[in-house]
Amino acid sequence: MNVCVVIPTYNERENVAPLIAAIEGVGILGLSVLFVDDSSPDGTAEEIRRVAATRPWVSVLERPGKMGIGSAYQDGFGAALASIGPSILVEMDGDLQHPASALPRLILTVQQGADVALGSRYVPGGVIVGWGWLRRAVSKGANAYARLMLGLRAKDATSGFRAFARGAAATVAAADLPAKGYEFQVATLHLLKDQAKIVEVPFTFTVRVAGKSKLGFSDAVKFLVAVVRMAL
Repeated sequence: MNVCVVIPTYNERENVAPLIAAIEGVGILGLSVLFVDDSSPDGTAEEIRRVAATRPWVSVLERPGKMGIGSAYQDGFGAALASIGPSILVEMDGDLQHPASALPRLILTVQQGADVALGSRYVPGGVIVGWGWLRRAVSKGANAYARLMLGLRAKDATSGFRAFARGAAATVAAADLPAKGYEFQVATLHLLKDQAKIVEVPFTFTVRVAGKSKLGFSDAVKFLVAVVRMAL
């Protein structure tokens, strides 16, 4: 089994070493990690190369500027499929909010027949640690909006912690999606909803320890507009 974890980064230097250590500690055979860094000014790519010097299963794809998390995943999936040909690809954030300990269950769910194993905060067993009521309301509202507008069934359509079977990942990588930012998550489910088996897997989502959140008001507006465009 070959598994590639694709991790977009922008100013995540402090998180690189502990994230790689956490993934390494899970002990998944045949696993590689591909970071996609958008020329982080804090030296994230340099830190990845430093840590990767003793870990040949870690690599970094550097892009010339900040181009969006959605396009980072598409570029990362495309590069991984073209080079190492993994049977499973995983989306994972670089901010330590997605626990490496949940990787085996996501991967197993795909091995058991799912096309997409969706790490979910909103199914039984899913937990969010450290969010206030406003952040929870915004997240649940965004999910309800996406389900209503796009006919999605997933309770956590905005989650960015997922494992894809090779075929589903190739479909995502090749698609001309109208979403290059955080709306990419619902766009992929909209793309795959009629042709893929999507299974939600509970996990515990925690607050960011280091660095700053990339989400802002403009991202929320882009999300709302992109969902409308996808629905038309």
